[in-house]
Amino acid sequence: MRKLLVVFMLIGMMLSGCVYVNMDVENKPVPGADFNGLKTFAFKQKSDSKKDLEAILLNTAKLELEAKGFSYDPNSPDFMVVVNFGSKAFMERGVTYKREAYEYDYISKTNTDIGVVKTADAPRVDNTVRIYLMTPEDEGMKTYLWRGMATSQDREGLDIVGRCLVKGALSQFPTASGKFRQKLNVRDCE
Repeated sequence: MRKLLVVFMLIGMMLSGCVYVNMDVENKPVPGADFNGLKTFAFKQKSDSKKDLEAILLNTAKLELEAKGFSYDPNSPDFMVVVNFGSKAFMERGVTYKREAYEYDYISKTNTDIGVVKTADAPRVDNTVRIYLMTPEDEGMKTYLWRGMATSQDREGLDIVGRCLVKGALSQFPTASGKFRQKLNVRDCE
C-alpha cells in the first residue's frame, strides 16, 4: 500500500511540472518610441482590492525588465509600468464560476447572456494581463510608450498563470510589434 502511494505521489509531481500556459500575445509599441535612452522604471499600482496579486505580477514585471537591462528607480523613473489584469472567472465558497456565459435563444434567435455558470459547465478560464509603459508625468499628461497584452484560456486563474502571462507579454519587449503565440511552463514562471 505504501509503495502504491509513493508511485501516485511521484506521478503527481511529474505531471505538475508539465503544465504549460499557451497564450496569445499582442505588443503595440508607439511609433517613434525609442527605448535606447530609457534606463529606469517604476510602478504605478491600480488595484486596491487585489493588492496581493498585483504585487506578484508587478514583481514578475520587475524581474523581466531588469533581465532586459532596465533598473528599478521609484524616485526618478524614465517610464512607469502599469499592470492591469482580469479573469472571466471567480471563486465563491470553493466553487469556481465563469462570467459572461452565453446561450443561444432559439425563440429570438440571438445569444442570451445567462450571467454566471459553474466551471464544470465552462471548463476554461479566460485570463488577461495588460501592461502599459508610459511617461512618468502627471495623470493628465501621460504619454503611452508601449502596450502589451497576453491572454490565455486555462483551467487555472490568474493566481496560477498570471506570472507566465506577464513574462509572455514582456518576452518580445521592446523589439517585436504585432501578434504572436507564446508557450511557457508554469514552473519557469515562479
